[in-house]
Amino acid sequence: MSEEIVIICPELTAGAGGLADYTLRVVAEWRGISPLRFLLPRGEKVSDPLVNAERVELVERNAAALWTALPTAGGKVLLQYSAYGFDRFGYPRWLLRTLADWKEQSGGVLVVMLHEIWTFWPVLNKNYVVQQLHRRDIRALMRSADAIFTSTASQAEHLRGLAPDRAVEVLPVGSNIEPAPSATRGRDAGVAVLFGLEGSRVRALKSMHSDLEALGTRGVIRRIITAGADSGEQERRLLAELPLVDGFEQRGALPEREISELLLRGSFGISAQAELSLTKSSTFMACAAHGLNIISPHGDRAKPEPLCWLTRPGELLAGVDDAELERRAERLREWQRRTASWPHIAKQFARALQLTDAEQAIIS
Repeated sequence: MSEEIVIICPELTAGAGGLADYTLRVVAEWRGISPLRFLLPRGEKVSDPLVNAERVELVERNAAALWTALPTAGGKVLLQYSAYGFDRFGYPRWLLRTLADWKEQSGGVLVVMLHEIWTFWPVLNKNYVVQQLHRRDIRALMRSADAIFTSTASQAEHLRGLAPDRAVEVLPVGSNIEPAPSATRGRDAGVAVLFGLEGSRVRALKSMHSDLEALGTRGVIRRIITAGADSGEQERRLLAELPLVDGFEQRGALPEREISELLLRGSFGISAQAELSLTKSSTFMACAAHGLNIISPHGDRAKPEPLCWLTRPGELLAGVDDAELERRAERLREWQRRTASWPHIAKQFARALQLTDAEQAIIS
């Protein structure tokens, strides 16, 4: 068995979404291999059966406290990084500098997953100086780390600009809803699913309103079902404006299995996620993992995966045969499984942390 792995993350509350659920899904794939220890900023809550209280340490947000909690010699550290997750001003200097120093002095293995990097402030904004200081410390951390990951190609380009001599691997996020293995399969014709946070759902309904209206008029989409917390009046009003033969339904917050069953029964998923951030959207990945045809304004057969497997509203209005739609959905599901399944993500981190071949083989 390898030595202990220390995982530093800003949160670890099951069901909170974001980095908490991301981290818990990764370590679920590591059961039975290296012992784990979690370091969280003091004040964060922990509520998951995967994480025993004795394996979690809450540290003050300062360099001395973090240094004391890190392995004294050697060791393996995985950082799940979101700037605002660790510091309300978006610049956790105490974390970045301490880890760079620890790597230099300990000779341990440091792997960094940069989920969020920095906000782009204009020169005249008061936060511009903080942004530049943050970039400087990110650069130092990158030069110290053994492996660097991020979730989108655009973020990888920004990071490579900071440290051109360092490799940055793109590792898309996993699905926040795993397909239910025993759920009844069989698509309901004309049913489209809009799933995610309320703000994202409302933005999709607004930005794609004319397209959804045309698809409803043509009968391509007959019914829209939304799922996610806080199904409010604004969403209801936007849905009511659409000419849907079979109307709409707001199901609100649902257990994971029920969302999975919904995604397995729908014919289409609706996504207005920006092209540059598709691979960091766990709800987009959920639709992909469940084999939905995803209707998106960013679909383009000339672009790389996953964009080439998405379907533009105009294509559906012009006519796309069922065999082609089925092919796209299956190719999208294959892409998600190949690049962003939780076993794949866990294996990439295990490789970067230099776990033994035997331990890496345990991950399904």
